[in-house]
Amino acid sequence: MIRLPHTLEMSALGWIVCAFWLLTQVGCQTSSLTVNDAGHDAGGEPADAYDGSGPDDSADAAADPGAVCNPSELEIEYKGLLETGTAREDNELGVCTKDRWIVVAPAGCSLHILLRPRGYHLLMASVHYPDAPGWKERLKAVSASASSEGVMEFSPPRSGEFFIHVRSIDPEAASRYDLEIECTDGCDLECTRYPVVLVHGWTGWGEIGPIEYFYNVPDTLEQAGYAVHIAVLDPYNSVAVRSGQLAAQLDEFLAAGRARKVNLIAHSQGCLDARRVISSLGYGDRVSALVSVAGPHQGTPIADIGLGLLPGPAEEALAFLLNLLGAAGGNESDAIASFESLTTEHVQKVFNPANPDDPRVTYISWAGLTCPLGIDCGDICDVEIRWAYDLIYLHSGDNDGMVPVSSAPWGDYRGTIPADHFDEIGQVLGITGPNFDHLDFYLGVVRDLAVAGH
Repeated sequence: MIRLPHTLEMSALGWIVCAFWLLTQVGCQTSSLTVNDAGHDAGGEPADAYDGSGPDDSADAAADPGAVCNPSELEIEYKGLLETGTAREDNELGVCTKDRWIVVAPAGCSLHILLRPRGYHLLMASVHYPDAPGWKERLKAVSASASSEGVMEFSPPRSGEFFIHVRSIDPEAASRYDLEIECTDGCDLECTRYPVVLVHGWTGWGEIGPIEYFYNVPDTLEQAGYAVHIAVLDPYNSVAVRSGQLAAQLDEFLAAGRARKVNLIAHSQGCLDARRVISSLGYGDRVSALVSVAGPHQGTPIADIGLGLLPGPAEEALAFLLNLLGAAGGNESDAIASFESLTTEHVQKVFNPANPDDPRVTYISWAGLTCPLGIDCGDICDVEIRWAYDLIYLHSGDNDGMVPVSSAPWGDYRGTIPADHFDEIGQVLGITGPNFDHLDFYLGVVRDLAVAGH
């Protein structure tokens, strides 16, 4: 391989040699590269194959036995987040390295990415999905030299994070460059770094199933630009059963979204399902944040009363819960398994010790607060759960009609929202109290996640 001396003076002869070198190495290619069906760049270069654990230029130029470093084994230098509308100037690209930048962008927008070398070395920038193992395609690529900066127009195929890699055609020489990114279309769209997964609690009451549980929330978030998935679990069953179902679906969502992690937004029992997935089932490396809404993190007295573990009208409470969930016709055993998972003793003495927080995950929580007349709390309890509200209040004080306020805090507790257990998810059919807009609430939740880098 012809290697241009680093100390070459740019005389007329030097420029001729430089031009000859560039022609022999890359054919003076400075335009955008795309990936064809055979897994090669339009310019003829094989696409990368990356297993997620190390360098990912394995299919680039063959190694030169006399070279200081192998182009297929370049060290990765993590450069951090490249925010839209910013420029990172005078970046050093070290010997035998490639730089990795993270870009977060929503589907539907258009990005203008500019690579400007500072010197005579030919550089390349390429955009990739971040998932591993085994991806091979470059989504976009561009080469650039001191006389011809590289410009790449990129439209994200899905919302979330992407990698931009910058490397030199001559990796044995250090170089410098500028990298800029700006949005040119669809700039009002938003997204989180990782896709959002909505995890429902009890379903079966009325005509409400898992898909309609968070009323119009998925559509609202998707229209804003966010990537959203909906977990579909048993409408009522133990946390052990439902968390196993959730784990299997997270695998599917991660693969479908070409993502490394997800953000979980869970309601009611779904909060415990999510915690068990993270802790007992080992998904802490694939979950960035868990947002709990009215999670029974210390259990709920209504389950204790229904199962006869606390003083109260046990038969009436159990009948109320079964009727509320629509658990009849042979489904009673699954519903009771759900209640057993939510008793205060089980959650506090068995579940919580067995499912400690994972330090890699951010835990955020909200509580719902309602009351009979709405004077002091901002919300009037729905008539369907007023009876349960009174029972819970006698044992644990303020609550949302199903979960005590004292049971909901977990991790970064953000406080109460003026909503009962149904209002928290926009039920029934989008009708909530005048002081709570559930769509605005969930938009605020995902925007907070986006700002925090989740």
